[in-house]
Amino acid sequence: MKRRDFLKTVGMALAAPSILAGAGGAETVRRPNVVIIFADDLGYSDIGCFGGEIETPNLDRLAGSGARLSQFYNAGRCCPARASLLTGLYPHQAGMGFMVYSNYGDGYQGYLNDRCVTLGEVLGSAGYQTMMVGKWHTGHVPESRPEVRGFDHFTGIYPHIDSYWKVLRNCDIYRDGEMLIAAGEDPVNPYHPDEEFYTTDFFTDAAMDYIDQAGRRDDKPFLLHVCYNAPHFPLEAPDDLIEKYRGRYMKGWDVLKQEKLKRMKEMGLLPKKQILPQENTFVTQRTPQLPFKDMIDSDPLPKWDTLHRRDREELDFRRAIYAAQIDRLDFNVGRIVKHLEKRGILDDTLIMFFADNGCSGETDVFGMNWHTHKRANYRQWRKAGGWSISQGQCWANYSNTPLRKFKQYVHEGGIASPFIAHWPNGISGRGQIVGDQIFHLVDIMPTLCEIAGAEYPNEYKGRKITLSPGISMVPYWKGNVDRPENRTLYWQHLNHSAIREGDWKLVTLNDRDRSRWELYDLSGDRSETNDVITDNPEIAQRLKDKWHKWAEDVSALPFPEDRELIGKNPLSDINKK
Repeated sequence: MKRRDFLKTVGMALAAPSILAGAGGAETVRRPNVVIIFADDLGYSDIGCFGGEIETPNLDRLAGSGARLSQFYNAGRCCPARASLLTGLYPHQAGMGFMVYSNYGDGYQGYLNDRCVTLGEVLGSAGYQTMMVGKWHTGHVPESRPEVRGFDHFTGIYPHIDSYWKVLRNCDIYRDGEMLIAAGEDPVNPYHPDEEFYTTDFFTDAAMDYIDQAGRRDDKPFLLHVCYNAPHFPLEAPDDLIEKYRGRYMKGWDVLKQEKLKRMKEMGLLPKKQILPQENTFVTQRTPQLPFKDMIDSDPLPKWDTLHRRDREELDFRRAIYAAQIDRLDFNVGRIVKHLEKRGILDDTLIMFFADNGCSGETDVFGMNWHTHKRANYRQWRKAGGWSISQGQCWANYSNTPLRKFKQYVHEGGIASPFIAHWPNGISGRGQIVGDQIFHLVDIMPTLCEIAGAEYPNEYKGRKITLSPGISMVPYWKGNVDRPENRTLYWQHLNHSAIREGDWKLVTLNDRDRSRWELYDLSGDRSETNDVITDNPEIAQRLKDKWHKWAEDVSALPFPEDRELIGKNPLSDINKK
């Protein structure tokens, strides 16, 4: 799309009354607008209102006048999590048990199947204007793009992003089905052509534009889904923000984790007896698309004080860039909030903020290209993009404090997300923490159906639709629930499997030459430190049986402990290709 054509589209109106009908057709309750803000690879305790040291005043403000869910789960990896959020299903039920780059059959086809509906399709059918900005990454084949899966308008990138300063090859930015910004080293933000392009800023500009467009049809509420790529690697941030955080991490992760744990307990996010995990590091090669080329447990994480000072300074620098990315993300969340407030619709808007998975530990202890990407040659790799630099597994472990492991795993550090809900006209008990009930991405769909007066369909456009396993979160926000519901949740990704029933969690541990199940009581052991499977074999077997039944029902492949079945597994030959 040429810039002059783009400018013509700015200000176009979008498209059902924003009033829910009561008995006899009487108008009663105004339906809220919905803004879903999705972060990428954000750690469980990175932001301030979840105990983090990074300055996030805008998110903290939303939490202070809204609700925090301290036990909210995602799917452990980017593509599966996005599919689960969009459809209200487990990833495999939507065809996205793995990534988008290949089709491995039912459950793993790599794009949304025809047995699911999206939030855009459901709320659109209920009269909402539906808009999306940012990273789609839920199938880039034409039949699985946002424009044909229920979103009236979309500005963003279909596959991965992996850059902040430029647009990578084959990752062009589209607007409503037409190319807006072609891949290149020096993209231009059409909203601010004289400023340095930065994805987080650009996506916010587009989101604010869509809010303005939707405001011209105030008889119709809107759904706006904003999918940032921050703070996913590569580490890239404005220089002034990096300098803001330089030196703050010279205490090291050992001390900082203890300080963060104390803050989280004082906030009421964790039980007073919670301890830190006995964490291992995980060594892997750069093979992000191969399911069985997996991370494995290795040696314990190094102690900060054992490192040479020059290494500590380099690690401080890497963490400062990561913190700067989150700082900028928070700033842009604030821009959206202020824009809603300026238009007088903030109180009638439900804002939800959460992440697709835990913090990323890719690909080594200290991060990518540790021996080549240093402070001294920063200008050479500042805008390199791709797989240029990450913060590494040690800092990722700190980001997920006090949880174990990180992205790709289904231990708590891989699947737990900070969650904030802000809706002045719909949430009681400002600043509350909902800590007893467990929630999952599958719960977003029934939640939005309830507040939008939308009906989740059994059929859609002649297709039979899979029933969502989720529950609405609204009663918990309103304080209408006396005690938590005893739910069962499931996970499977790569060689990792888990089931949580109430406070019991059965999860697989992959070692160098074997895999085994572990059992934890999460009521006081969120860090999954005390494996109690030996003392509770009946509970473990019951949960294992339930997991296998679920895996069969949703077409999740039965691994890792059933090694004899892997020979029949369609993914088992991937490493040979």
